[in-house]
Amino acid sequence: MARRVLVTRPEPGASATAARLIERGYEPVVLPLTQIVALEPIALPERIDAVVATSANAFRHAPASLMEKLRHLPLHVVGAKTAEAAGREVASVAPDARALAQMLSGRLVAASHVLHLTGRVRRPELRLALEAQGHRVTEIELYDARATEFAAGETGTKLGSEPFWAALVYSQRGGEILGRIAAKAPSSFQPTVFVCISAEAAAGLAGRRIGLAATPDEAGMMAKLAERDQSAAASG
Repeated sequence: MARRVLVTRPEPGASATAARLIERGYEPVVLPLTQIVALEPIALPERIDAVVATSANAFRHAPASLMEKLRHLPLHVVGAKTAEAAGREVASVAPDARALAQMLSGRLVAASHVLHLTGRVRRPELRLALEAQGHRVTEIELYDARATEFAAGETGTKLGSEPFWAALVYSQRGGEILGRIAAKAPSSFQPTVFVCISAEAAAGLAGRRIGLAATPDEAGMMAKLAERDQSAAASG
């Protein structure tokens, strides 16, 4: 069976992921299940001591005028991709939100006011952890992940007739949408391992074969694909 891998993340990341899969010998099928759209941010609070961001989308969709106002403030982010998208000096880079909160516990002054550049759909861990440390957090929504609208029959055409060896799932919303699609196309997904970036992304795929990435990033997902390759080679 061809190692067809379904890529469900939104563009522009989907095409970049497809290129990485081709380099590794897989056959990618790009089907973005969500689209990232910019939102109009609310007014900034009067006091800001530090800025945090957990996704590169925050910087891709933030107005230039907003980023200029924040340029003088220390910026702390989750992930190298987010740091790269920021386009400015970053004070701290952590692998996930929990690690970032732990890192900031020794770097922020007491009772800091932290501005979180985020999306409409987000996890509360970072805000809760910072508030537990005695800081105040203001969340500014800069983007939203909206379900892609497909024309009648379009999904089936894009999936094709061959089953998927694996499917990459990047978010809880994407996982929920993919779960509904898979239920309507059982032959396409019967042998599929759903490689999920996090437990939240896997939540809508109950009863499916899940491969959970060891780290919540694409490197972890690619490593999980490689593990399946090695397992198949050892058993075959």
